[in-house]
Amino acid sequence: MKRTSKIIGGIALLAFGIVWALELLNVISISLEGWWTLFVIVPCFINIFNDRHKAGAIIGFGIGILLLLAARSIIPWNDVWKYMICIAAVVWGVMLLFFNKKSDKSSSYGEQPETVVLDGSKMHKIDVSFGKQDYSYDGQIFDGAYVHTSFGFVSLDLRNADIRDGAVIVVDCSFGGMEVRVGKGICVRNDIDASFAGVDCDCCTQPADGAKTLYLKGHCSFSGIEIK
Repeated sequence: MKRTSKIIGGIALLAFGIVWALELLNVISISLEGWWTLFVIVPCFINIFNDRHKAGAIIGFGIGILLLLAARSIIPWNDVWKYMICIAAVVWGVMLLFFNKKSDKSSSYGEQPETVVLDGSKMHKIDVSFGKQDYSYDGQIFDGAYVHTSFGFVSLDLRNADIRDGAVIVVDCSFGGMEVRVGKGICVRNDIDASFAGVDCDCCTQPADGAKTLYLKGHCSFSGIEIK
């Protein structure tokens, strides 16, 4: 599949380069207005064949097409965001109806989880798409987590966890939701970059003597995150 994506990307770039060169040499005359949208369209199109999370690639490809149509004055710029929401709703609906093979389930990290290294720290990797998963760290040491959710929901229960002071939760959330529950004596510092999203923190946010600090960072779009 990776070879296929490379071939598609190579053909697309080759065709674009040749056409642009011919236009510059006045061999052909075409309008290249909106050419910059290819930097969105081509990578997303390739990822449809190469990426595990195809929904995001499909939505990105659709958004790229919308930007191209707007750049060529086929649709008004003011309506682009409306079409974006339509595309997201259609893709999400189709995936939920026909490709949602995961059922809601609860998981505990008593077994060995998948890990990822970010900024020199090893942390648990949580990846949920088109489904809902609950993670409980009861009696476990929590050093941090990388959470990616797209069209899904993740719940982290840290109320009875041994949270390391300075632990970080890195969030990458789009068209989904997330809930984080922490116990008493934990100060939460929220540095999540939200775009068309909401992050509600209903817990301690000011450092206190003897309190451990849990950091949340990353970004979310068209999502909702609740910390309590």
